[in-house]
Amino acid sequence: MIEITGNLFEQTDACAIAITTNGFIKRNGEAVMGRGCAAQAKSKWPTISRELATNLNVVGNIPSVLFLPSTLPYSVLSFPVKHEHVICNDDKTNVVTHMRSKFEPGQRVPGWASVADSDLIIQSAKHLVRLADTYSYQKIVVPRPGCGAGELNWEQIKPRIDRILDNRFYSITYK
Repeated sequence: MIEITGNLFEQTDACAIAITTNGFIKRNGEAVMGRGCAAQAKSKWPTISRELATNLNVVGNIPSVLFLPSTLPYSVLSFPVKHEHVICNDDKTNVVTHMRSKFEPGQRVPGWASVADSDLIIQSAKHLVRLADTYSYQKIVVPRPGCGAGELNWEQIKPRIDRILDNRFYSITYK
């Protein structure tokens, strides 16, 4: 994996970009894409939340192709970092900081309000490699998975995914 800085959506030399996501679908049938690069993607492509929800219903909370490059310079992929829901633990550390006061231990917490799951990130990275192989992608740009709205530490996540994501993968930090 190669680290770069820039804007995820301006990587016109990439074959694909990945959007970090959670597995929660709202009552209106749209996936929650409320923060970080997911919110930016939804602002850029308003139908992407329905496309993600369809993929969640069909294949589950695994990386998938959301858009192929018909009018875009790259494919857009999902990269799950959060589950559909979690159960609030006793110290509430699996709930994002700004939402902790809203939940009590034992309560069901929607995925968008949970801290990213490093094991899910590892599974997603492995699946992303399979997608890259299937579609022959040679450059895939991903944000630091789980390290923004997911509240994980890049120094803990990077060594775990660096073993999985080869030099076709570029981890981008927004500058």
